[in-house]
Amino acid sequence: MNSDLAISDVVGQFAETELRKFFRASEIGSGQVLITDSNGTIEYVNPAFSQITGYSYQDVVGKSPAILKSERMSAAFYQRLWESLDSGIEWRGEFFNRRKDGTFYLEKAVISAIKSNDGKVSHYIKVSEDITHQRHSEEHQQRRLKLIESINSANLDFMEHGDVRRMAEIILETCMTITSSSFAILYEMLPNGNAGVLALSMTSLDPVPGFQEVQYELLRHGQYEVPLHSSLLMAPVIENRTIVINSPEENHWHSCSCRICSASVSTFAGFPLTIGSSTIGMIGLANSENGYSEDDLTDLETFSHSCALAISAARAETIRKSTLDQLRQSQKMEAIGQLAGGISHDFNNLLTVITGYSTLALQKIGSDHPATKDIEQVINAGERATSLIRQLLAFGRRQILDPLPINVNIFIASIHKILCRLIGENISLTTQLSPDISMVLADPSQIEQIIMNLVINARDAMERGGTITIETANRTIDSTFVRKNRGAMEGDYVVISVRDTGMGMSEEVISRIFEPFFTTKAESGTGLGLATVYGIVKQNNGYIQVLSQVGIGTEFKVYIPRLMKHHKEKEPSGNKKLFSKPERGEGLILVVEDEQTVLDLAAVSLRSQGYDVLTASSPLDALKIFDRAGEKINLVLTDILMPDMSGTDMAKKMRLKHPGVKLLFMSGYSEERLNPQDFRGEQIQFMTKPFSPADLATLVHKCLSENTTAHGEQKG
Repeated sequence: MNSDLAISDVVGQFAETELRKFFRASEIGSGQVLITDSNGTIEYVNPAFSQITGYSYQDVVGKSPAILKSERMSAAFYQRLWESLDSGIEWRGEFFNRRKDGTFYLEKAVISAIKSNDGKVSHYIKVSEDITHQRHSEEHQQRRLKLIESINSANLDFMEHGDVRRMAEIILETCMTITSSSFAILYEMLPNGNAGVLALSMTSLDPVPGFQEVQYELLRHGQYEVPLHSSLLMAPVIENRTIVINSPEENHWHSCSCRICSASVSTFAGFPLTIGSSTIGMIGLANSENGYSEDDLTDLETFSHSCALAISAARAETIRKSTLDQLRQSQKMEAIGQLAGGISHDFNNLLTVITGYSTLALQKIGSDHPATKDIEQVINAGERATSLIRQLLAFGRRQILDPLPINVNIFIASIHKILCRLIGENISLTTQLSPDISMVLADPSQIEQIIMNLVINARDAMERGGTITIETANRTIDSTFVRKNRGAMEGDYVVISVRDTGMGMSEEVISRIFEPFFTTKAESGTGLGLATVYGIVKQNNGYIQVLSQVGIGTEFKVYIPRLMKHHKEKEPSGNKKLFSKPERGEGLILVVEDEQTVLDLAAVSLRSQGYDVLTASSPLDALKIFDRAGEKINLVLTDILMPDMSGTDMAKKMRLKHPGVKLLFMSGYSEERLNPQDFRGEQIQFMTKPFSPADLATLVHKCLSENTTAHGEQKG
């Protein structure tokens, strides 16, 4: 009996000692301890609990732990918790509770049931720790990592696509996600002081006036330009500081109804994108339900500096690549132009001989001869070859020009019927011509080539029919247009627009559309039509713009410099047929041509019209002939580009001996054109190769019959 009591005393002392140890550990420990009875009534809380929750021991003893409920955890959460405890399973997890002051905290807890000797639950004990700051630090670090990842993703996307707009969209998406913002904008500052919106995003389904127009401009041009003005969205750049409002009452900036400022803003955080002392743009976030915290501002201010560097580097790379592409394109065109110019001299000589002798043969045999149709086919082929070489020269900007003041409205009206026959019956042709259109100084044949080629291109894009619209307008190109359209120059222009309702073109096709020999018409296309248009436009110091959407249609806008001062119209040059039949003449003509076949053709053609002809195959031979018979020679017909001496230098020497001799030059492309300073004050005639015998005879007759002196003065 005594031994049982002794054992009981020892056990009691041991239990008391252990209980004191536990109590002491609970009192000085940092972990929260809460003990309830089996009904959930609080019996004990330690000092750490009071320190974290703000509730004292007296505040909570005898009450339910429900006073800590945050209302941020669902009823299903608590149901699962109690199901675990009732089944005898220890519960571990995290949940939000509310402090006495109403603020929330996140705790990580272990809750376990304490059973009595009979196996029934007598108490519940919860041991927990406040992990709010720990979780906040983790989330803070994760947010920073997301921001860094977004910069990396944006840079990688730019490396793949070369699109700054896509970079901005990636950056904005991340910023909106981590701040729970429903509206965001990113713009860069442009050289003219305006803001160029790169990305604009909104998660709200409520329509915003002008929002779709801005998105359309972003898709079409890569940015939406808006003047810098006093408003909340512009304030971070204007004031060069972070702007934060967490309630509408804090917004003291002017209200604005422009397209980008029309969205309703309740909260806002705007961060200027700065590099050194320069502000290059702004990231703006708006309508976060909980506003923008100090952590948000700290992270995003750091992030904005990285964004500024990334966007600035991308923009610099875009400019570098654009300049390099422009240089390569220019070099490509120059190379093709040199090639075209190089072969055109010899090629035009061959065409002159082919068409010339064919024409002479046709004249000799008459229309009833069996070979007439065969010879006509040869002449037609020569004319098609002539057209081809002229297209190449036009693309290479070496086509010989005969510019005249032109009213494009009158010109379009004059060829309207031809265009209608060209496009067929299943396509309608409409015109919208500006009544106050200005004049342009251009070669009429080139304007015709532009319109014809663009209309043919539009026709081919509408196999099932549609509408082609030709429109004219006066337009001033400013710095904004120049910045968005590489190759354009500021100034006043007349715009000729050809618009169709065809299949449209992809960006890939548009990027190559003006390359020579590139065509989407596998069987019928030569790939020279639009290349020719491009060359003509550039030769006239103009610009061509392509606007196209797949499935909707395409519009080509040709900008030709406006003629500010109306010059007196010139008489068409001698390379056109002035008369249906050449008149016979008389006189002595010296023909100088290094290509023997062309020389022979010219001599034969002129002799057949009654002229006396002397021939020379080089300038040196011609000068010797001129020394002997210069007084008798009425006209010198000479090529410009020849070995040993040019035709112009040879003619100058002849003029020193006999100033009254008349001159007629011939050539195949513009780099052989006469220098206006060579024969100042004279109206020297010029003939383009290839030419027919009739063309030659007509122009020679015109030169000899003109009542002028050698210096272009009228005889009395």
